[in-house]
Amino acid sequence: MSEPIQTVPQEQCIREKIRQAASSLVQSAGLKPPLNLTLLKRYTAQLVEKLGLGNQGVEHFAMIMLNNAVWETYFPHIALNQRLLLLPFCLRKQPGCTAAHDELGLICRGCGQCSIPHLSDAADALDMPVLVAESSSAVSEWVERGDIQAVVGVSCLESLEKSFSAMLRCAVPGIAVPLLRDGCKDTVFDYEELRRAMSVPQNETVHSFTYHLIRQTVNELFTPAGLEEFIPDNMLREEAIHALSAHGKHYRPLIAGGCYAALVPEQTELPVYLKPIALAVECFHKASLIHDDIEDSDDERYHEPALHKRIGLAAALNLGDYLIGIGYKLFCHDSIPQGKCAELSSEASLAHCELSLGQAREFEALQQQNLRQEDCLEIYRLKTSPAFRVALFAGAIAAGRFHEFRELLQAFSDKLGVAYQLFDDLEDAEENSASIVDVLMKTNNWGREAAREEAIRMYHVQHEEIYEILEQLDDVPLKIFLYRLTGKVLKDV
Repeated sequence: MSEPIQTVPQEQCIREKIRQAASSLVQSAGLKPPLNLTLLKRYTAQLVEKLGLGNQGVEHFAMIMLNNAVWETYFPHIALNQRLLLLPFCLRKQPGCTAAHDELGLICRGCGQCSIPHLSDAADALDMPVLVAESSSAVSEWVERGDIQAVVGVSCLESLEKSFSAMLRCAVPGIAVPLLRDGCKDTVFDYEELRRAMSVPQNETVHSFTYHLIRQTVNELFTPAGLEEFIPDNMLREEAIHALSAHGKHYRPLIAGGCYAALVPEQTELPVYLKPIALAVECFHKASLIHDDIEDSDDERYHEPALHKRIGLAAALNLGDYLIGIGYKLFCHDSIPQGKCAELSSEASLAHCELSLGQAREFEALQQQNLRQEDCLEIYRLKTSPAFRVALFAGAIAAGRFHEFRELLQAFSDKLGVAYQLFDDLEDAEENSASIVDVLMKTNNWGREAAREEAIRMYHVQHEEIYEILEQLDDVPLKIFLYRLTGKVLKDV
């Protein structure tokens, strides 16, 4: 039996019935945004079954209504001027519309032949920005950059289905109003539903976030001029500054800063001590890359000769050690409150021990040619997870909320590190005796394709377990940040 075509219920009473049931489910189950696609589908199935609407093609509409209801609980913390009203081109009068458009969207002339001017005026009265565009491809980037924090969007069901995964991966707070009729001409939508979405009130306490300031601070810090303040003037200074600024996207300092911003969402300025903390995290990371290239006999890094190939083995080892020392020195910077210094250094030293132990276990297993599946996963946890954990812990310590979230951030980092390494192994086309794919081939006498399929299954298990961990979070800003981090690191939902 073929699946029913997904559609928007034309009867207003059915749409309202689904919307109210979604709101009730969110309240009774205590759901906190964001929800990933697996959970949304699971709860949607419950919702549709309870309403007796199974096999009627309303599942996708019900899922959108459920996602709306989840986000509506958080919308009051978002300032009205940080909510974007996103309208589709197809609302304009065709033929006859003479409005021009640029790379962003329609430049409405306000002629009054369609509903766009009326809707724009209503948004202006609420101080909401408006965009009339064919797609919302730039919205996630704007949210990440800090230009906006949420979206109220009108779109056809097909477009919403296509964009759903990307919006979930980026944890974009959003309320969607599906068009009642598609076809890109003479389209119709539920005006009352849009009015309700636009009118979600703003609380006195709003979350401003400082993600854009974090990115700006990190970009300015990791330049030769920005680093000179923190790197002592000696014979190693030039190479240290080059190692820290020349390459890489500085993800780990951004993670530390992002975690801080998520845990103090009402703060509008960054403390001065966030700079030395972010720099210390990157010092540790770059040192680990230098040492890793030496241990793995890699000749290149960033498509250039690896440091030990360029300046020699002994000099590269020394520079890596120096960066570690600078990192600990920065964790004791005068600007950092004394209690935070001790916690930062303690957690970083533990991570260094784990990373070294993971490397030692990998050496031993490879020399003895007895690397097993469970060994691989534990080595991944020890070698890769600590880098994520130190960055997240540093942000939580800087925010003064470390002990509140230590256990959860530990579990999250462990799973994220393993999932990231599995994902990385799947991208590796060459033979690698330390790769999970090669280990599965050897221990099970499998071909490469069968081993890859099992590695993919293992990856998805880790992936789902990450979201199970995040479902324990009641702190929505932190949950949003960790969702975005997961989507960026693992590149999927």
